[in-house]
Parts: sequence; C-alpha cells; structure tokens
Amino acid sequence: MASTNSLPLSSGGAPAGGACAPKLPVGVARGTREYAVISRALFFGGFSTFAQLYCMQSLLPLLTTTFGISPAQASWSVSAATMMMALGLLVTCVAADRVSRKRMMTIALLSSSVLTLASAFSTNFETIVILAALKGLALSGLPAIAMAYLSEEIDQRSLGMSMGLYIGGNILGGMVGRVMAAFVADMFSWRVSVGLIGLVCLAMGLEFARSLPHSRRFTPRQMTVREALGHARRHLGDPALLGLYLFAGLMMGSFVSVYNYLGFHLSASPFHLPHAAIGAIFTMYLIGVAGSFIAGPLSDRVGRSRLLWVLVALAMVGLFTMLSSQVLGVVIGLAIFTFGFFGAHTVASSWVGRRATEGRAIASALYLFFYYVGSSLLGSFSGVMLKSHGWHGVVALLSVAVVLSLAVAIAMRRAYGTPQPV
Repeated sequence: MASTNSLPLSSGGAPAGGACAPKLPVGVARGTREYAVISRALFFGGFSTFAQLYCMQSLLPLLTTTFGISPAQASWSVSAATMMMALGLLVTCVAADRVSRKRMMTIALLSSSVLTLASAFSTNFETIVILAALKGLALSGLPAIAMAYLSEEIDQRSLGMSMGLYIGGNILGGMVGRVMAAFVADMFSWRVSVGLIGLVCLAMGLEFARSLPHSRRFTPRQMTVREALGHARRHLGDPALLGLYLFAGLMMGSFVSVYNYLGFHLSASPFHLPHAAIGAIFTMYLIGVAGSFIAGPLSDRVGRSRLLWVLVALAMVGLFTMLSSQVLGVVIGLAIFTFGFFGAHTVASSWVGRRATEGRAIASALYLFFYYVGSSLLGSFSGVMLKSHGWHGVVALLSVAVVLSLAVAIAMRRAYGTPQPV
C-alpha cells in the first residue's frame, strides 16, 4: 500500500505520530466543490461498472430460450463476470499501488465498455460467457480502488456519505442496466439492448476520465508480493475485517440469487407475468438507493456496529415476505429486502475503509473478493435449488445465508458496540 496509508490516521484524516510524520493534504470535506466533483465522477464510475456487470441478469429467461439452456447455465453470463472480477481484484489491488488510482479506474471502465459492445455480436452462449469473464476481469480495476480512493481522499467525518453516494451509483447502474436491457430487448432484441448499454457506459467512462481529480493523499510505489501477502494476512487475522468479509459473501450471494431467479418465479404459475413486467422489478433498486443514502450518514452518527444488524434483520423480513402468493406481496418483500441489503452493504464497506489503517486497497479488495465469490457460488447454486425445489427451495437456502449474516452482525455489535462510530 502507499506509504501514506502505512501511517495511522487521526479522525480528521491527518497522520498521527507527531512532528516527524510526513504531512498529508487535508481530506476533502463534504460541502466543498472538490467533494461534489469527486462524488459525481465516482457516481458515474459505479454506475457504469454495475450497469455492465449485471445487464445480462434481466435477460436470463431470454438466453435460456435463445440458446436452449437451463436457468443455472444461463446464470453463468453473470457469474463468470463476477467470479473473474473477484479473482482480478486480488491482482489489481497490488497493481494499483504502482500506478495512478485514476489511470487504473479509467482503463477498467473503457476496456470493459468495449467488451460489453463485443458481447452484443456474440453468436453462441460460450462466447458470451468468455466475454463476460474478460469484462469482469477488466472491471476488477475499479471497485476496490474506488473504495480505497474515497477512504484516502475524503475526510473521515464525511466518508459515510461519500461511500453512500458511490454505492448509490452502483445501485442505479445495476438497476438501469437491468431495466434498460429488459425493455429494449422486449422492443428490439437482447443484442440491441446490450450494445446500447455498452455505448452509454463508454460515454460515462470518458466523462469519468475527464473530471476525476488525481489522488493527493496517495503516492505510487512498488509493492512486493510478500508485502501484499503480509497485508492480506493481517486483514484476514483481524476478527472485525474477517467478519465483514464473510458477511459480504453471504449477503451478496443472497441478493444476486433473489434477482437472478425471481423472474423465473414470476413468469410461472400463478403469476404468468410478461418479460417487460418482470424486468420492471429491477426498479426496486431505487429503494436500494434510499437504503444506501440513509444508511451512510446514519452510520456516521450512530455507529456502524449499532446499525448493521438492524438492516440485516430487515432484509430477512423481506426475504420471507417474498413467499407470498400475491404479486403485491412479492414486490413489497423485494423492496424491504433490497433496502436492507444495500443499507447493510454501505455500512459494511465503509467500515472496512475505516477499520484498515494500512493496506486499504487490499482490505477493500478482500471485501469485494468475498462479495463476488459469494455472488458467483451462491448465485449459481440457487439455480440448482430452483430447478429441484422451486422458489421455496431458493428462499430456504437463502434464509440460511441471511441468518448466518445476522449472526455475524450481532457478534460484531457485541464486540465493537462502543459509543463511538466504528
């Protein structure tokens, strides 16, 4: 990690250690013009990343019909991307310490947009999966680095809000990518929808490159593999960070599984909803934006340990509500589940940046590694449960994952439930 991150930070973002410590620029505070510029650029970056990563998710029923494959097989058009992103994060977090944060993120956005455009011209499902894997690898250059960039550049007292805005971009990107893909595919074809998303994300990547300020609180340096492994061992040996990593995998796997397979459930008896209506369920991501925007600043005030378990419990209520036999009940349950998940993700991800006083890019990369491995593995295995036991089987599997997440959150509350926000 950068030499600036090897120094403990005070609450105001300055290095501790007395007069001999190198003096860093003051962290960017909420309400300043630079804060707004950074927030806007990273909002675009998060939007573009997740619009591309999940644009195939609402197209899974169409892919099963077009290529004559099962729902679990079709899910690999998403899982291949998330799995390769998870693996790529372990490499890019080290490479990011050698080059500019901004340059790394810009390359990720522009190269992934080209791969998304290429997938619109794929003639077989195998090619779609290969391009998805390459796209995930390319996109791995942004999420952990973006979280590290915010943790370094933003004043710690404003970090919860800035992380909430960034994750809000992730949520909106994921929603628009899915909804746009479904509606454009319904009017034209899935190829047109994927191509359009690729063009929109290319434009956002160019704007990101133009507007994001270069890091002021980070100095590139050569990090050896031994140093990187040392940071990783320390992070994995920290009970708080390890708990957050396990939490990320369980909750993200549950979330992706719900959105992967709810469409199949709603297209079958007793609902029989058309594809465009099923695609509209992804507008529930707007509820996720609200969860992220509320949870970010609230965690700054009341403490992350006090808020995390409440949001997980809320997600659990939503999951069980989705067992309703009425469309309205399913939609209400989905809204509650989505709010709880994204609120919890905002709290947990900002907690990682606050907890890790050194090796922040690696700490963030490990969080996202668990996050996307959980997405890929649980997201695919839930498809097997759907085929063998239907939607009730999927909910039963995910309820176990959410209960384990709740247990982790409660343990974190007991261990780190101090009066100060942590």
